[in-house]
Amino acid sequence: MSDLTTEALTKIASETSLPYSTVRYCLECSVAQAVCEFFGVRDCEVDLDARTVIPAFYVGGDMDVEEAELFTSAPVRHDVVPAEFTFDMFRRDFVDRTLELFSGILREVEADELEKKWRKQVRKAVEGVIREKSKDRIEVDLGDDTNGIMLKPEWTPLEVSSYREGKLMLFYVLKVVRRGSAVDVYLSRGVPGFPGAILKMLAPWVTVKTVRRLRGRKTWLKVRPSVNPDLLRDVSSHLMGEVVEMVRH
Repeated sequence: MSDLTTEALTKIASETSLPYSTVRYCLECSVAQAVCEFFGVRDCEVDLDARTVIPAFYVGGDMDVEEAELFTSAPVRHDVVPAEFTFDMFRRDFVDRTLELFSGILREVEADELEKKWRKQVRKAVEGVIREKSKDRIEVDLGDDTNGIMLKPEWTPLEVSSYREGKLMLFYVLKVVRRGSAVDVYLSRGVPGFPGAILKMLAPWVTVKTVRRLRGRKTWLKVRPSVNPDLLRDVSSHLMGEVVEMVRH
């Protein structure tokens, strides 16, 4: 593979959430699919380093016996004939199709990875920056080009005035929704489990159970082992002053 191709793949990897090896694999899949479309075959091997492709032609299906004789001796029907071609042998329209496929495969694979990542964060507290606020929803930048959505029923009424564009806050991950290559993460600051999720983020070793929450006013938690009151005050500060109290077991 040329230094230029390696450099391009490295740049693409740096601009996505994908490692270089995955980006390279996506390119291999794109080339293979483009070759299969071009020749009307089902299988193709790709060697990016050697800049070659080897589509597999089925004699009697993908090519007739006379054509197969150009690549192998004494072919018969149902033989599989591999034929090697270099990248330089393909026209510009083939390159354009490969790039189109590459872009689509990259989007799908990146969405797969983001979906997998964020499903692991469900019922946990995460950090995000408010990007946009409307009357019934808030858009949150969660990084990695991931869009967070907090609908109005998930707001805490007493703290709505603090929901300002550009503000960094913690949010509770409710669910992850995949639509095509887009991944949306639905968030909340009003669910009963949010204060406990914040405490769990600050003190991963504890076990937390929410006893009761009066949204925006006070939360009662069962915590094992007990934690320093300073930690509870930290949780309270993330909740815009909502009181957080430990109850006896």
